[in-house]
Amino acid sequence: MPILQGNVSVAAGAVNPNVIAGSAFEFPDRNYYGRLAFTAEAAGESRLTVQVGSAVHMEESPVSRANRVPILPDDLVLARFPCPRGKRIILKVRNTGAGANVVFWNLELTPA
Repeated sequence: MPILQGNVSVAAGAVNPNVIAGSAFEFPDRNYYGRLAFTAEAAGESRLTVQVGSAVHMEESPVSRANRVPILPDDLVLARFPCPRGKRIILKVRNTGAGANVVFWNLELTPA
């Protein structure tokens, strides 16, 4: 079961088109189900969009301001969503705040 975990700073008013870009699992080599936990800095105004291929699973929604690495299952934003083989997984973040904001994620991929 692959796990992708990380954090990145998103500048004020900026968009990170895919926080997992460049990961070995950005384009899965087999069918998976994803489980995503996501948090951001307390002072931020982050919005998250989750898309796999052309399927949008979460459209620009606010995330927890816990200011830490996500805790499972407390910080789950999506409990189970399909990630078909070869379809790009996109975790897009938009910072609507006045300052840079760090976002944290944990994406577990379970074989389908």
